[in-house]
Amino acid sequence: MNQILSFILFFPFVVFGQNLFNVNIDSNEKFDGNLFYRVTGPGVKTVSILDNNFNSVFTENWGPKGGDFKINYNNKLSYFDRTSKGWFIMDSLMNEIDSVYCKNGYIADNHDFLALENGNYVIFAYDQQIYAMDTVIPGGDPNAMVEGLILQELDSNHNLIFEWKSWDHFHVTDNVYLAPWTGSSLAFIHTNAIDLDFDNHFLISSRNLDEITKIHRTSGEIIWRWGGSKSDFTFTNDYPFTHQHSIQSLGNNRYLLFDNGNHSSQFTGKSNFSRAVEYELDTVLMTANKVWEFVHPDSLYTPTISSVQRLPNGNTLIDFGNLQSMGRGSLVVEVNSNNQILFEIEFNNGCNLYRAKKFNWSFFTPSNIDNYNTSDFSKNIISTIDLHGRKIQSNINIPFIKIFDDGTVEKRIVID
Repeated sequence: MNQILSFILFFPFVVFGQNLFNVNIDSNEKFDGNLFYRVTGPGVKTVSILDNNFNSVFTENWGPKGGDFKINYNNKLSYFDRTSKGWFIMDSLMNEIDSVYCKNGYIADNHDFLALENGNYVIFAYDQQIYAMDTVIPGGDPNAMVEGLILQELDSNHNLIFEWKSWDHFHVTDNVYLAPWTGSSLAFIHTNAIDLDFDNHFLISSRNLDEITKIHRTSGEIIWRWGGSKSDFTFTNDYPFTHQHSIQSLGNNRYLLFDNGNHSSQFTGKSNFSRAVEYELDTVLMTANKVWEFVHPDSLYTPTISSVQRLPNGNTLIDFGNLQSMGRGSLVVEVNSNNQILFEIEFNNGCNLYRAKKFNWSFFTPSNIDNYNTSDFSKNIISTIDLHGRKIQSNINIPFIKIFDDGTVEKRIVID
């Protein structure tokens, strides 16, 4: 049976873009879900959703909008808008139902954002301040621009209920790559991902520190630091990850991340390569034990961006997001626990994917769209017309307008 999907039109028509990828491998053992991503490249800034057969069910050029295009913990679609510097929430008809900004004058960063099931939001900002580094390091710049981190949690009414500042916990000399720390600009943290751990405390991934940090959700105290120069853990059967992305808590002190491996050659004696890797932390012995990893057969190396996601069926989705140094675009694979590649799609050279994620999430279907009611509003359809104002009976594969008894209208298209 063909699946029928529907969605709101933001502009007169949804434009389905050109095919920017090739399917190299496909298997029916892959997780049955839709693939969400935003692709950027020369003349391309599109957000897309592909079904499990790699057919486009939504593709639109959003320009500066669409960063970190995904389904969040509240089962709503979220994305970042670089123009307004805010995060936007959409329902399953793609109506914008909320927008979220940092408090206390900070400007939200585009890397990650959590919309939680209880209605709260977790958001962070980079905080640039002039710092007298000559009081810290001989020869330091007295007017150095140092970049810190602000982490905030807001309740469902956007009230600030928690704020954490890196200035109270991290030191610029924690980043050994910046030694001797005499530069005029010191972006020493660069947080790029956040998650909630099994006990609901915060996890943040800081690329420039090579570190995952666990932060107490109410006191703000650091529970532990893992990786980098200040690691509380020792790697027992692996080398340290470097310039990582995309931390995911799997529960029971197991964690999944994308190791970009910018400095992996120092440990392996080989050229740098990237990998998805899972660890188990022992918080008594303070050890980090590698339990699984995936290295692509082509030894792919993506020095920036990229992501990894453990799927509900146990498979793992991996985005090698920037392969331009290898003369390739980006590559997304799904693998099972035995590292068998179940699907692989490769995007054109020049196309980058910051993240790619799969969700068992879809739009409303024709069987329930005519009686759409949610807790947000309840209304009845009084007429269905085409774009010329004529009443219609069939609304498959053509744009149409629903007129409701509360005076509102919605433009839609149902794709079969």
